[in-house]
Amino acid sequence: MVDRLELRYGDVVAVSQLSFAVEPGRVVGLLGPNGCGKTSTLRAVVGLLRPVGGRVVVNGVPQGSIAARAQVAYVPDEPTGLDELCAEELLALVRTLYRSPAGYDVRAEALVHAFDIAARSRVFLGALSHGQRRIVSMIAAFALARPLVVVDEATAALDPEAVAVLREVLRALARGGGGVLLATQELAFAERVCDDVVLLSAGRVVASGTVAEVAGEGTLEQAFLDAVGAGSRLAEVRRDLGAL
Repeated sequence: MVDRLELRYGDVVAVSQLSFAVEPGRVVGLLGPNGCGKTSTLRAVVGLLRPVGGRVVVNGVPQGSIAARAQVAYVPDEPTGLDELCAEELLALVRTLYRSPAGYDVRAEALVHAFDIAARSRVFLGALSHGQRRIVSMIAAFALARPLVVVDEATAALDPEAVAVLREVLRALARGGGGVLLATQELAFAERVCDDVVLLSAGRVVASGTVAEVAGEGTLEQAFLDAVGAGSRLAEVRRDLGAL
């Protein structure tokens, strides 16, 4: 649960009065442009950023605590480090660090097959493409089967096939009773995978609710443009482009 969250970088307000919950079995999307506070919020949820106001509770315990961190699996936007390991070795390392969670190897193998990454499993991470490295990071996190999975910029650098697989995997995690919190700029992806969405602009909520509630009779894209007052601007752009 995120309750009236306030995040700052010096004098810069990153997030203000942000509240939402990720219930078991639900996929929640934080949506909005670059710089709107999505990544900062996720970093606060997983305990990498300390709030200056409000609170974050993960499965009943305060964010940042050892107990809270143990409940979360995190996929960052930019996986870094451990370039000298191959994917196979990284998955083994994660298994060891998390003390061999039950069923980890079976889940990891299923995910490797689903994302069709087996042929690259013995290639150094540093030699993989950005998208392939993100897939390995996702597999390591998802195989842990934690109560809460947090995914930053979910579709970044993924090809269309991997995006389709990711959509199915996230829905499967939710069906299994886990909560999923993702951040994305891809509103069409969010519309297909999320149960609930929070639209952010400049660190503040401009709309939230189920996808159906927020989109209404239109799309999430139109709902977001309307919420931030950009709908009329887009109409102006279309008029201007008529001269091309």
